[in-house]
Amino acid sequence: MTKKTSRKQILKYTGIGLLVLIILVLILLPGQVKKYAVEHSKDLVGRKMDIRKLKVNYFTGTVRVYDFKMYEANETDVFVAFDTLILNTKPLKFISNMYAVEQFYVEGLDLKIIRQDSTFNYDDLVAFHTAVDTTAVQEESEEAFKYLLQNLEVKHANVSFYDATVDHISELEDFSLFIPEIAWDQESESDADVEFTLGEAEVEIVSNVHPKTNNYTSTIDINNLQLNAFKNYVLDYANINAIEGTVHAVVNLDGNISKPLETFISGEVEVLKPYMMDTNDVTFLSVEKVLGTIAKVDFSNSSYVIDDLVLEEPFVKFELDSISNNIFRIFNYPPEPGESEEGESSLYYALNHVEVNNGRLDYTDNLTGQNFDYGLSAIEIDTDSIRSDSDWVDVYATMLLNERGKAKAEVGYNPQNPMYASIDVSVEDFLLSDLNIYSGYYTGHSVLKGDMIYFFKMDITDGAIENENNLLIRDVSVENIKGGLYAIPLKMAIWLLKDREGNIELDVPVRGNLNDPEVDTWALVKNTLRKKIFNTTENPVKPLARFIDADPEDLEGFAINYPDTILTAEQMRRMDLVLQLEREKEGLEAEMNFMGLDSLQVQLANAYATEKFVKQRENSGANTSFKTFINSEIGIDSLSLEASLKKYGELIQADSLATNYMRFMISKVDAYLKLKEPSTEIKVQKAKVSDKDNLGAVPGFKMNYSLKEEQEE
Repeated sequence: MTKKTSRKQILKYTGIGLLVLIILVLILLPGQVKKYAVEHSKDLVGRKMDIRKLKVNYFTGTVRVYDFKMYEANETDVFVAFDTLILNTKPLKFISNMYAVEQFYVEGLDLKIIRQDSTFNYDDLVAFHTAVDTTAVQEESEEAFKYLLQNLEVKHANVSFYDATVDHISELEDFSLFIPEIAWDQESESDADVEFTLGEAEVEIVSNVHPKTNNYTSTIDINNLQLNAFKNYVLDYANINAIEGTVHAVVNLDGNISKPLETFISGEVEVLKPYMMDTNDVTFLSVEKVLGTIAKVDFSNSSYVIDDLVLEEPFVKFELDSISNNIFRIFNYPPEPGESEEGESSLYYALNHVEVNNGRLDYTDNLTGQNFDYGLSAIEIDTDSIRSDSDWVDVYATMLLNERGKAKAEVGYNPQNPMYASIDVSVEDFLLSDLNIYSGYYTGHSVLKGDMIYFFKMDITDGAIENENNLLIRDVSVENIKGGLYAIPLKMAIWLLKDREGNIELDVPVRGNLNDPEVDTWALVKNTLRKKIFNTTENPVKPLARFIDADPEDLEGFAINYPDTILTAEQMRRMDLVLQLEREKEGLEAEMNFMGLDSLQVQLANAYATEKFVKQRENSGANTSFKTFINSEIGIDSLSLEASLKKYGELIQADSLATNYMRFMISKVDAYLKLKEPSTEIKVQKAKVSDKDNLGAVPGFKMNYSLKEEQEE
């Protein structure tokens, strides 16, 4: 072998050896890099991490990472993990100072975010990676760089957010994302335009970011986002079987990347046909269309400003029972004992315009043991400038009541102090028979016909309630069906309260104070109205007097003075009014009861004693007193004058004399009534012994009015 040949062989084997060595190094390098990265992970990335396998394709610039884990700061719990990561770079782009990624693919990402008050479990990582590098600061001549990121894809990702402040977990499961391209220029504002699909939704994001300040603006255009994708989130707050609807939105973000919670949000939202179904698959909430214009949302300062909120054809199904209602049960309100809400903050909200068009509310309750169904439709609500710092807000509403009655409402309140409010409501053509279930349950009566005009006005000033209720009830008639929780004599009250046109006008003032925890406003109205009905039936003279425009006192009866036997003009005038009432008030039953028989006996004894006393004085010329005379007549001097007269009456049999006088006056009055009105059915009689009004009554006739039995039945 020649010397030249030997040298070539040496070079050949040396080259082969070097090549083998290089290949060996390249083969072993990923393993060593993985080992180094794991062992020095806290110095490199700020947290302990683990990698099962790392592969590098030096020819294509592709890096593959398998079974990656990064731990929490406690180095035990996993913060983020993924099954596979593929990073496909473009090495040739580095020559032009551009960091280019042709593909970034992550599969099986599992990220756990935890919030405790205002801190997050990634705050230490943010601090680690944003720490100022003094060396870099001094090297101002650092060359500019650019990023070009393409084909960014996340598949089958799971993200959980645990808010320890409220002990609640929100989860995003099996999430996939694809972004075609993001471009980033260090020196000037960079575009970060993103397009991806989220289920059936198409999302397009156009962003401008200033790398030096981290300030950015972004416009997110969302089309065809399906609300059912968020069902699992809603389940944490509501007991439902379904949530549906389609969202179209343009959302504008203005903020800083390093301060994500201080981002300002604005934009427009349109939600088509959203609805929610309860656990019985019954729709309890729906809207044909929701239109919203967001002026500015600032989460960091708890400030929410909405320019317009319009709800087209909203629907609510409200079911009330003696314990709660379906809305409270669905949304778990009030919270269970022990649950707490986030700490109070200075919340600011503003709704510059709110509008509800053609709304509907289906109301059901079973408070009486039967289902009561009532519908409010054609609901229109309009208001401007509802702000948390307003001194006063007015809301206007109109609606139909069970497709017939018309209601208008004006509600004003102080958002800063609910103890100041005003409610003004008018109701026309309200069909009373709609309330038959209530009427039967509470009063034992069924409404056959009738409608109502109702005016309700309530002013609340520092909690003090002044409520006026004015009712005009037209052409009403009821039927007694027996029973009733309160056994209210409704038929009698209606009959008494009707005027000549068959209408009833009621004024029911109510007073109370909301500062009293025992006060129930509607219970006040109900109890006051019930008291009004009872007072009417127990004291019918006033409503009957109004019926014929008379003085109530004239219909109460009249007194008599023994020994008068001739009716006076005043007594006859009062009896004429009673006859007029009988003629004009259909169904009236009237009695004239002779009262005060005991008093009449004393009156009669006094008359007899006085006559005898006067004659005795005239004959004897003695100057004795009347009481001395009476005492001498009865032989007792220890009694009062009234008691002495009663004793004297017994001696002269005044009871028999009084009875005879009473019978005479009864026949006298009865004859007058029949003379004036031969068909009269007014009964003239002695009052019953059990009549409590007899006790101590002045002798005379007292009227008693009632509804005829056949009318009552």
